[in-house]
Amino acid sequence: MSTTTLFRDPLVQHLLEPRTGPCITLLMTTHRTMPEARQDILRLKELAKEAEARLLAHHVPRAVATILERLHAQVAAYDATRATAGSAIFISSDTNELVRLPFPVATRVVVGTSFSTREVVRARMGDVDHHLLVLNTKGAHLYAAQSDHLVGEMRAHGFPIENRHYTTDALMTSTAKGQENQLRAYHHQVDMAVRAAVGPHGRVVVAGAHEQCAHLLHGAQERALYIGEVPGNLEHGKVEAIAAKAWEVAYADQKRRQLADLDLLSRAPDTMRVTALGDVWDLVHEGRGRTLFVERDLRIPAKRAGTTIVEAKADAADIADAVDDIIEEQLRKGGDVRILPNGLLAEHHGMALMLRY
Repeated sequence: MSTTTLFRDPLVQHLLEPRTGPCITLLMTTHRTMPEARQDILRLKELAKEAEARLLAHHVPRAVATILERLHAQVAAYDATRATAGSAIFISSDTNELVRLPFPVATRVVVGTSFSTREVVRARMGDVDHHLLVLNTKGAHLYAAQSDHLVGEMRAHGFPIENRHYTTDALMTSTAKGQENQLRAYHHQVDMAVRAAVGPHGRVVVAGAHEQCAHLLHGAQERALYIGEVPGNLEHGKVEAIAAKAWEVAYADQKRRQLADLDLLSRAPDTMRVTALGDVWDLVHEGRGRTLFVERDLRIPAKRAGTTIVEAKADAADIADAVDDIIEEQLRKGGDVRILPNGLLAEHHGMALMLRY
């Protein structure tokens, strides 16, 4: 997903909107299995209690009554049986959102004038998302996947597809040309449905007999959508086992993309690249940022110094996390964002900005 598409995502767009009142963000790692998942409810109540105390330390109860009402309602409605690896809750006078995240997050409470959106941005950017296309002679199924587990089967855009082009009619199958025409028509239908379902920036792993996969990929209109294959006779295979193998392909593709990003950064002239916190802040707000590179867990408390900012200790900070603010402003200005694994930007102290000009 490109950042242009990302900024048009209704949820991200809503979370990035400026707000006049306080905003609460609750982030926590969650569990998919019992009894651990029951502990998530207790942890959420503790986080909500902390958020309420921090809110009332600076506001009279009547002024934040709506926010507290939304907070308590979200806690009461939380369903631990539907947990993924992480959860993010966003509360303000006009917002009450629970977002399930496909990865664990650092458990914390953020109370400020805007939401802490980095984890949602990371999830929406497709950091671990991909699709699995299971292809055989009888038909095709498309699944959304996050890391090594399935989110659900696509039941739109024609999926699941039954292969109505397949026939045992002797007149149709007696020649190589007839067999080729059948296969071409079937794979063209599948390819069109895939493109409609995943969009122009999707990532699809194809699972099936190598001959089927190769034929589909050879005729695909947008070959770049397909990032690899899991070969084998999968007519009777369990899709969960196939998904685990597909994740290995998707993970390798993710690594290739990250290395390509780093190569792009390393080749940029010094005059077109900045790494100092204040410079990044200033140039992003001027709209000069082309691509922002940030390590996944980098957080920098900061305080204002004239028209710019400087790093500060947490207890003396005006801005709890300047990195989140920089990411959000970069998106608002239409710039690109790359969130990379920790350590890949060590020589740039965790963050770098490539300039438009």
